[in-house]
Amino acid sequence: MKGVVLPGDKEAHVQDWDNQSLGPDEVRVDIGAAALCRSDMSLYNGNPLVGSKPAGAVVPGHEPAGTISAVGDNVDHLSEGDRVAINCFAGCEHCEYCLQGEPNLCPDVEILGFDRHGGDAEELVTPASTCHPMPDKMSMGVGAIATDALGNLWSTLNECNVNGTDTVGIIGLGPMGLAGVLNADAMGADVVAYELVDHRREKGLDLGAEYAVDPGEEDAQERTDEITNGRGLDVVVDCSGAQPGIEMGFDLVKKHGTFAQIGETDEVTLNPSDHLIHKKVDYMGSWYFRSYEWPEIAEFIVEKIGNDRAEEIISHEYELEEEKVQEAFRKFDNHETQKVIFTP
Repeated sequence: MKGVVLPGDKEAHVQDWDNQSLGPDEVRVDIGAAALCRSDMSLYNGNPLVGSKPAGAVVPGHEPAGTISAVGDNVDHLSEGDRVAINCFAGCEHCEYCLQGEPNLCPDVEILGFDRHGGDAEELVTPASTCHPMPDKMSMGVGAIATDALGNLWSTLNECNVNGTDTVGIIGLGPMGLAGVLNADAMGADVVAYELVDHRREKGLDLGAEYAVDPGEEDAQERTDEITNGRGLDVVVDCSGAQPGIEMGFDLVKKHGTFAQIGETDEVTLNPSDHLIHKKVDYMGSWYFRSYEWPEIAEFIVEKIGNDRAEEIISHEYELEEEKVQEAFRKFDNHETQKVIFTP
């Protein structure tokens, strides 16, 4: 099969990989779309963020969607022809975390695109447990961004109990931040988007943010006080993973507010007294959604956000061709795109 290989040193190529055998609890999926994620850049650079294998060992791509072409002997809840969005975490299916719908926390988890072949290819063999049926109204492109991006942010905001009385701050308007804007807006909240890059702020406004603040040019505290009458933000979601963004978020969140951390970072400095204790702020980490939340997520995307609006996160689409793949990774690495998908 044809698929992407990321050997490191900012190289991306297309090569022929051996066809994957189909196990009894697995399905074979013809890929319809597979999305790029910022964590894929760790493979692109040769230093995998997660997983146990070196860059180039497996096909990357942990955000795929497609159509099932074959099912293993033990699979009775999925059939050939089913359209599925794919969860990138293949857990053991019997530990306490898998049983509560969080295979991402499984001690024996395998991550698609890092530990085993991912979806930047013509086809994918994956455990049936990773497959989530897609509504007819959901396109393949939206299916690819419905898990890691839209589903993740839905779960985060739902856990923060976001509703129509809230003012929600989204820090960083890459694809994850834009997914946050779409979800928070569809939940009825007023959304304040914080982003340094002009075209990303404009996109945030297009997708439902009431306000867009440039922290490099404006006093974010002063502007937020104007918007919230000095009360502060009810919920802050940091998608930047950057020290200035995180620190700003703690300054802007209200007393008894909630701060959700999605942006990945190796190190950040906080002042627990000022940032957490004296404001009694709840600080939570967020990493994916629970498997049982998928039916509600899928319905929310197609009925509340709308498939067409969700597709606006996708800025570039490429075929699995050598020059196209190289361009896709280069542009994504240089922050010249929003969400990028491959369509074999």
